Amino acid sequence: MNSTLRHHQERHRTRRLAVTLVATSALTTVALAASAAPPPGPADDGPALQVATVRAETPAQKQRLLATGLDVLDVSSPDAEVLLYGEADRKQLVRDGWQVDVEPADAELATLREARTAEEAAQAALAEDPSGASSLPTGRVSYRDLETVNAELRALAKEHPEQVKLFRMPRTSLVGRPIYGIEIAGDVRAEDGDPVFLLTGVHHAREWPTLELTTEFATEAVTSYGTDPELTALMDSARMIVVPVVNPDGYVISRELINEMKRKNCRVEPGVVPTWEECAATTGDLGVDPNRNYGPFWGGPGSSVETTAGNHHGARPYSEPEIANMRDLINSHQVTVAVNAHTPDARLLRAPSSPLEPVPADVEAYDGLAQELGSLLGWTAGPWPEVYYDASGTAEEHGLYVNGTFGFTPELMPGFDGLQRFHPPYEYVPQQYWGTGEYEGSSARAAFVRAWQAAADPALHSVVTGSAPAGVELTVHKDVTVESSPTPVADGGTLASDHELVSTLEVPKNGRFEWHLLPSLRQSQETSTLLEESWTISCRNPAGKPVRSVEVTLARGESAAVDLSRCPKGPRG
Repeated sequence: MNSTLRHHQERHRTRRLAVTLVATSALTTVALAASAAPPPGPADDGPALQVATVRAETPAQKQRLLATGLDVLDVSSPDAEVLLYGEADRKQLVRDGWQVDVEPADAELATLREARTAEEAAQAALAEDPSGASSLPTGRVSYRDLETVNAELRALAKEHPEQVKLFRMPRTSLVGRPIYGIEIAGDVRAEDGDPVFLLTGVHHAREWPTLELTTEFATEAVTSYGTDPELTALMDSARMIVVPVVNPDGYVISRELINEMKRKNCRVEPGVVPTWEECAATTGDLGVDPNRNYGPFWGGPGSSVETTAGNHHGARPYSEPEIANMRDLINSHQVTVAVNAHTPDARLLRAPSSPLEPVPADVEAYDGLAQELGSLLGWTAGPWPEVYYDASGTAEEHGLYVNGTFGFTPELMPGFDGLQRFHPPYEYVPQQYWGTGEYEGSSARAAFVRAWQAAADPALHSVVTGSAPAGVELTVHKDVTVESSPTPVADGGTLASDHELVSTLEVPKNGRFEWHLLPSLRQSQETSTLLEESWTISCRNPAGKPVRSVEVTLARGESAAVDLSRCPKGPRG
């Protein structure tokens, strides 16, 4: 054990037990809206999953297999693995000319359930004997369920009101579950114009470690404020927004072992809101892939119109409430860097994710940060098509083409075979967090810290300074339109998505402000150039009507000064 890890273990032992006890107490007293759904349980009489081994030796064969839309688990070796949800999937492989060797998944799923039972027993035993706690900030030894993580977010906000603000997304999930996140800063209630780092987990339901790693990092940051110089400095210079579970319906289906290999959300029929029972009764291959539902280049290569495909993109851009939530969250904050955690393929991905995209105009700065993050994880870093596979409608595309955000997908917790690859034994979660054991030198925590530092770096965004009456609320605004890929849904044309980017700042008592903004110049979807666009910064009169506005045009790394001292004084609109 290295000295840094030992130091963190000792410093957090008392705090993590306190957080665990508070969260456990909250579970018994807080009635989450998700409890309206019937308690889920394993589908003992559900459809039998099978794993098909398919020979795919060349890059062209691997790409052809991925293009089937089936749930391809692994193409890293010549013997690729495909998860089959029914006889139709096997017949599709045979019809397409693949030689298929099929094995039932029952025994492997049973082994996974035994592992979960043992981990949950060890977690329960911590109440009597805390010596069994892990090195994680909370000391956990088992995967959280949805109610537990929501209770922990509430507990953090209650115990640290100056540093943590709990928020609920404006839309529930498809079947009515609330979706929570937390905002973290040294003074979280201040509208101070600091840049924002966004950290998300569980776009894909079965990728449980992403919830764990993001929640543990949020907990460590909050409970270390004032004692850890590095994390304290970060919280004082840039906000962090954490959404541990983007896709709660799918996560419950997977985590409660109703269909453990569930990847997508609960959409059963396009345009129709399903019941919980309808979602739970599906074989698991229905649903929309949340990370193919964002607007820029939606519907393009690496996504599918077929509702049973693992990469089904949905009926239209942002059709799913879970992704409409993420759109609104990003568009209302100056998210300079975003990390969207996934498992399990040992890569650090950035845009472009589709072969239809141009090389980013800011590629030198963007790829430079990607290589730094990849180095901290010990993995290859680069654009999706070069180091992974094609994908369209991803979070990175929304961030870059709508907002100018540098977004990244780390594929965490690699190295496991079979169905456990998406959520390996929990003992490996702290190893990935700290970069120890099987993940020696591959620290998710280190990558999160570096991404947060980059979010705070003015060289990677823009800054506006100026003067205005103390206490006045300023608004920065820009309207943006992006296009999908050419799609049959639009008769071969594209679908436009309109976005309103709006965020606010309260002028400090001294009348001087510093506002960290994304560049107003925006990446073109067609060429490696920046579109000439401007931010409009305005103030309101006491009646709330916008008055006195200025336009500011900024490239990445640039700054500008504005004078809004003639804004009317008075109560905020």
